[in-house]
Amino acid sequence: MTSLVKAFQIPELRKKLLYTLLFVTIIMIATLVPAPGVNVGRFSDIVRSWGDVGALIGIVSGKAAYNASIVTLSVYPYLFGMIIVQILTAAIPALRNLSYQSEAVQKRITKYTRWAALGAGFIFSLLMVIGSRSALTTNINFWLAMVLAVLGFTIGSALVSWFCELITSKGLGNGFSVVIFAMICRNIPHVLKKIYTLSSDKLGIVWAIVFTVLAIVLGVAALIFCVYIQSAERRIKLLFNKRSFGMKQYMGQNTSLPIKITQAGILPIIYAMMILTTPALIIAFFNPGSDNGVVRGFVDFMTSPSYLILFAFLLVILSTAFSIMQFNPGEIAGELKANGGYIAGVKPGKPTTQFLTKMFANMNYAGAVFLFIVCVIPMVIGAFIPAIRGFWYAGIAVVILSTTVNEILLLLDNGIKEEEDRKKNSKPTKTAKAFK
Repeated sequence: MTSLVKAFQIPELRKKLLYTLLFVTIIMIATLVPAPGVNVGRFSDIVRSWGDVGALIGIVSGKAAYNASIVTLSVYPYLFGMIIVQILTAAIPALRNLSYQSEAVQKRITKYTRWAALGAGFIFSLLMVIGSRSALTTNINFWLAMVLAVLGFTIGSALVSWFCELITSKGLGNGFSVVIFAMICRNIPHVLKKIYTLSSDKLGIVWAIVFTVLAIVLGVAALIFCVYIQSAERRIKLLFNKRSFGMKQYMGQNTSLPIKITQAGILPIIYAMMILTTPALIIAFFNPGSDNGVVRGFVDFMTSPSYLILFAFLLVILSTAFSIMQFNPGEIAGELKANGGYIAGVKPGKPTTQFLTKMFANMNYAGAVFLFIVCVIPMVIGAFIPAIRGFWYAGIAVVILSTTVNEILLLLDNGIKEEEDRKKNSKPTKTAKAFK
């Protein structure tokens, strides 16, 4: 809260915060705008017939799916476009070379992501409208209603993708994580209401109030715990040799290398969910309310042990992969050796690489265990206890919320520190005052 108050006193940070609030507010208003040519009540019933896939879409869209809103697909097409572009960048040498070049050239990658997100938005909108064609309004021609609905959902997905880019470039934080954060926050009152209603029907008003308050306390405690874990880091002390310039010698500046427990943030969770739920989403589009065992296995993925196993496996693999992208022990060891730096008690070169690799592996294992406990265990509990099955996403939601809060607080603290350093350096010294 202190960082937020200080940030509003700094024009640049205040501008970024207001931009972010403006874009998120527009998206929230758009969740209430229904797509043209769609019967809202019928479409809402179809979304609920999608089972766990429908619940997931409802969460990610901030209940927009139940309003047949133009932003029903939310950040889904944008994330899908990002994944496609990243896969192509890794597979095609020409694109891979572009990703390492100047900022001006990297804008081309952003452009490709934008077009991929637009294409994904159109394809998902088309599939969704075809699958839910019984929800199209009968007041106008069927084909006209279909075209209007597809255009409405596509424009809505493009709007969310555009705002994600604007938040990333002009606002505060990563665009898609901020939007998902806002969508999850919008679901919190609905979850508390559901807890109160279920408890009141079975146990009475007094116990309903007790369980609702307990849910709030546990939620806040889980959020604080996740923020604490994600902020935790192992600091490795770095020493630098003396440097000689002419007749003078300068002491090397000692510093530290921080290694966080969760290097990858929320990306492993987002990518694992995208990879596993995309087939289920497409199947749900064309088989709403189906009793077929195979279809229900995909749609109600919480009842499928294979889904939980695959999700846990992808969570560990993707967590390691994204962490390696951000922390390269060999590269760090090479830079230290080139600049006359070393780790206390460790020889420069290969021993340093081996030390950093072992340290990174231990921290990464701890991060993977943390994600597994927080994300997978609530799913397992929800799968075996039908009464609380609807809260399977609680762990994922807490991790996403805590990661986004951590990221925004870090950006605010860095911005405040930069402003304080700028003011400190701009103050005239005593010598300068004497010359005046």
